[in-house]
Parts: sequence; structure tokens; C-alpha cells
Amino acid sequence: MNQEFADYLESIGIKAGSLLDQIKSIYEFYLEMCPDEIADIFVTDYIDSEGKREYENLCFFSDKYTMEAKGFAMGKDDFDIAPIKGRVKYYEIQKQDYDFKEATEKSRLTLHFSLDTGVHGEFKASKENCDALRDIMLKHVKPNLKDSFV
Repeated sequence: MNQEFADYLESIGIKAGSLLDQIKSIYEFYLEMCPDEIADIFVTDYIDSEGKREYENLCFFSDKYTMEAKGFAMGKDDFDIAPIKGRVKYYEIQKQDYDFKEATEKSRLTLHFSLDTGVHGEFKASKENCDALRDIMLKHVKPNLKDSFV
């Protein structure tokens, strides 16, 4: 895994340990499955009722594909890969205490999207992870919005 991915994971509180080892293993799996170079990483997260950050899904992106390891933080082995290039037919953004410039401790961001293949996704972010989700949306979702709904 490259240094940029490691720095991102550390920035959202994932450091050395079993969770990081699991992410590295999933990354290696997707290197074999994805025909493109993996360009970006994102971990969905939320703040629970006790104020603790919870991680849900691990996502990778290439120029043409989106990949998701659902429930990875709970040890699930549930992996998918879907084409995203030119396939986004809809996306919705829900934000709370976030200005799309700089996240704060109170910032929350959710991105819902659907592809013309019938695949849909929901990415959630809290705190500084909102900036990462904003970047994923601008780089991998928005540019792949279809011009027509054929």
C-alpha cells in the first residue's frame, strides 16, 4: 500500500494493528481483481451515540471502477467491484456543519449515488474524513455523471 493511503488512514485514526493489516490484505485482493491501477482509498465512518468513531466499509477507486469491502471492520468478507466510468445516473449529498472547504469536529457528510447498472452506494464521513469524501465525490462521482438517462 502506498504512503498516501497510509497517511489517509492515519489521519482518520487507523494506525498500526489488526485493522490496518486487514486493510492491507483487502488492498492486495483488489490489486488482483481490478484491471486498473487503484488510485484512491476511502473508509466510511460515523460517530456513534457515545461519541466514538465507527468504521464501516473500505472503498477503493480506479479511473474506471469502484470497489467496496462491506463490513470490513467487523471482519466480513463481502467484496464488490463495479464500473463507474460514465455510469453515474444520480447522486445526492447530505451535509451537516460542513462548508465543502474545511471539515471540523462537527462535520458530517453523506453521499448517495446510483449507477446505470443498478448498483448504488452510500458513503458516510465524519470530522476530517468529510474532506476525503468531498474529494472522492469530485474526482470519481461527479465527472462520471451520465449526460442522459437512457
